[in-house]
Amino acid sequence: MTSPLQITTDRLADGKRQLTVTGEIDLGNAAYFKEELGAALQPGPRLLVDLTGVEYLDSAALAVLFTYADRIEIRIAPLNEYLLTVCGLTQLTDVEVVRPDPSSVEPSE
Repeated sequence: MTSPLQITTDRLADGKRQLTVTGEIDLGNAAYFKEELGAALQPGPRLLVDLTGVEYLDSAALAVLFTYADRIEIRIAPLNEYLLTVCGLTQLTDVEVVRPDPSSVEPSE
């Protein structure tokens, strides 16, 4: 079952613009992702694209990120770290991997 794509934009406390994405980004909704990302970009500081809530990225999603790599910073969950490293996106823009706080993870039985 796929998770629907949800995109919101806001400003952080320091004034930096952020685009937050959750769900899955694939060929079926990559055009919408590109449209929203493009609309969020403005002259000035780079846009923070928070993908920590994205469960799946395909090549169409990566193409969008490559298109804007010189104008964005990316925040991802460990799940997508390997993908962004192997495709070379980490060489073109700042990519921050947000790891869960070990103290907030419930122990398994």
